[in-house]
This record gives sequence, C-alpha cells and structure tokens, in this order.
Amino acid sequence: MYKAIIIDDEPWTILDIEQTFALKEMGFEIIGSFRSPLKALPAIMSKKPDLIITDIRMPGMTGLELIQKVRSQHLNCEFIIVSGYNDFAYAKEAIAYGVTGYCLKPLDPAETAACLERARTALNRRSVLPSDSAYIDDTFERILNHMNTHFPEKLSLKSLAAAFDLNPNYCCTLFTKYLGKTFSQHLTELRITEAQSLLKTTAHSLEKIAQMVGYNDYFYFSKVFKKHCSYSPKEYRRQFYNIKESDS
Repeated sequence: MYKAIIIDDEPWTILDIEQTFALKEMGFEIIGSFRSPLKALPAIMSKKPDLIITDIRMPGMTGLELIQKVRSQHLNCEFIIVSGYNDFAYAKEAIAYGVTGYCLKPLDPAETAACLERARTALNRRSVLPSDSAYIDDTFERILNHMNTHFPEKLSLKSLAAAFDLNPNYCCTLFTKYLGKTFSQHLTELRITEAQSLLKTTAHSLEKIAQMVGYNDYFYFSKVFKKHCSYSPKEYRRQFYNIKESDS
C-alpha cells in the first residue's frame, strides 16, 4: 500500500476527499489528514508519504508553497491539487511544479480516479528503479545541496556541470529523471520560495529582495514571481499581512 496525506482547511472537504477518492481500492492508505499545511509539514517530513492531496488556498501557506517546500527537501512524492472553480487558473500553475493532476470541487469520481491512476503509475514506475539509484545518487545530492546554498548567484546548467565534472547533457538528464523537472525550473523554485519567505519575514524593499534571490532585473523578477504565485510580489506581501490580521 502507498501512503497518502490529505490537507484542506475545510473539514467537510477532507471528508469529501476521503469518500470520493477511491484511495483504498487504488492501493493507498490514508496516514493523516490536516487542516493546515504548516501542521502537515512535520508529518510529511517524518512519515514521507507517497501521495499528498492538498487544497490550493489555505491560511498561512498555499498549496503551491507547500509543494515548493516539500520539493526543496527532496521528498519524492506525488501531488494532487483539489481546487475550487475560482482557483482554476491558479491550480493550472501547479503543473509547473510537477503535480500529478488537479481536481475541481465538487469532486467528480471519474476525475479523481484518473488522477489517482496517474499517481499510482508514477509510483509504480519509480519503485522498479535499480536499488543503487534509490532516488538520488551521491553526486546529484551534492549538486542539489550546492544549489540550495548558491541559488542567489549566477548559476547555469553548464557552470554547474563543470563544477561537478559532468557532461551538461547528463546533468540535465539527472534533473529530469530524479526531480521530474528541468534545472531552470528547480532554480526558479528555489529563488521564488526564498522570495516568498523574505516578503513575509522582512521589511526589505521589493528590489532588494529580487537581488537577494538572484534577480538583478526587478521587472523580470516580478513577472516570474507572478507566473508562479498568481500574485505580484507587492500583492503577495499585502495578502500575507491581510491573512495575519484576519487570524489575529
């Protein structure tokens, strides 16, 4: 059985997910359900689920931020997004983060079954990889650790491959094979995740934050940020403080 975790801030939606997704029939065991991504993260890190089913808009942390956070810890799990109709365009952004699929509310059994089938297929394919490549070999792990600390700098696939004495094409293949995304996509995720954190926790100007995460051109940074978060950096910071005020 594969392990699954459900995250949604509405308890009735959690029940709907449990009833509509044929998890047990498809070979999944629910090992936890949470109403907050922040509360779910410790369980995700310790229990390492194979599948996470999550809403997009939730107080404190969005579904996309959760995906970024989990990916940054190199946990190789599948994601299914559950979204309200008004979030449809927002949910489509999740494709860039390598999610298995997204399902609109109210949930449709045929749609959820198709998403689960894709998730199970991906997990089955991963389980037959040779044991000596059990997700990340030592070299690629060192590459990822290097990117985690040097992402604000000027990085390219060519320079990264050279630093680890690898062929650039082979290095590119490692990202696709182990992370399901390109080097550029992973670098952008690291930068945007850090930008989100800085927007929430510091009073730095937007231009300063752009530079701190590796973008010398603020307007390009703003364009990339909005593409990934559906909000401009200014709107994102304003929304976060509005959420804090409403929770207090």
